[in-house]
Amino acid sequence: MANISFETEIHAGAIKLGGMSLEMCAESGSGHPTSALSIGHIVTILMYRTMRWLPNDPTNATSDRLVLSEGHAVPAIYAALADIGARVEWNGESIQLTPDHLKTLRVDDSPLDGHPNPEEGVRFFDAATGSLGQGLSVAAGVALAARADETGRKVYCIIGDGESREGQITEALDFIMDESLVNVLPIFNCNQYGQAGEVSTQQSPERLTAKLEAIGFEVTCIDGHDPDAIKAAIDRFNTEGRTQPMAIVAKTVKGWGVPMLQGGNWHGKPVAGKKLEQALAELRQTGLKLTSALMTHTISIPEPPKWADGAMETPTPMTFREAMAKWDMTSVLQSGKMATRRAYGVALRSLGHTHKNVWALDADVSNSTFSNA
Repeated sequence: MANISFETEIHAGAIKLGGMSLEMCAESGSGHPTSALSIGHIVTILMYRTMRWLPNDPTNATSDRLVLSEGHAVPAIYAALADIGARVEWNGESIQLTPDHLKTLRVDDSPLDGHPNPEEGVRFFDAATGSLGQGLSVAAGVALAARADETGRKVYCIIGDGESREGQITEALDFIMDESLVNVLPIFNCNQYGQAGEVSTQQSPERLTAKLEAIGFEVTCIDGHDPDAIKAAIDRFNTEGRTQPMAIVAKTVKGWGVPMLQGGNWHGKPVAGKKLEQALAELRQTGLKLTSALMTHTISIPEPPKWADGAMETPTPMTFREAMAKWDMTSVLQSGKMATRRAYGVALRSLGHTHKNVWALDADVSNSTFSNA
């Protein structure tokens, strides 16, 4: 294999994932290829070069995690998983994902849902996302648990600029600051377009940067298609001894690499037939300008740390009846009447007493849900 620079390698990776995204969405007749194209470089650097994870064991407890809050851009992640050969569950069976499987995007019996959905079989993800605004809360919760288990794993969360207007994003940012979670990295993908048109100036890279700095984040604003800038920002986040939460604001192009798809009229619209051929040709031309005729990139995924011996032993949980007896609630159980929120609290309490690595993230209603018992 010829030696190529890091920059060339990442551009080649983004081109490859972009082409695969275009083709799988065309096959499906639905999907969001332009959003996928906008995160190609970020995904390539994260999944091939930065994140410590095991493709054959995506749920490994010590692995770094990726939360795609901008869930509709998931074709880029599926493309990377297939290119790498990561394992997914297909109808209850563990298989190695291949590029051929991408043709089943959004098919009923395929685990490749239109948005990230671990229950469908892609266990690389921790939670279903795509209901916009919720992913950063998931990432914050995972990061809190990661800090508690002391494995040093990191959590990366890609957020769309349009969804950054959701109030839950601000709540999650506040929580990250309140808890000083320095192991989670919000990455704002500022491609300038939402679903129906351009985003508000309140979601511009400059305004988002100012808002994040006002909250207390260290912010790096970069070109989201510049491999060296992306890597430098992520390396900065991973600096030992970090005490201040950090965020990245990435300026990207929706439909990057394919001029015919850039602008506000291609959200959620795949291309097919002659238009697909034109789009792929434009993407190849972009690749030739940025790299060379040799379009290749290597896979050098760092492995996660090992658990200490015995750290993953899982004791047998107590039954709900045993939990009720333990906390003097037998009479309540016998009455046959119990508020759902109290049952939730008892269940959490019993799980927590069974295993120290069980965590629940609640907010200002923790006394109502009895999760603070």
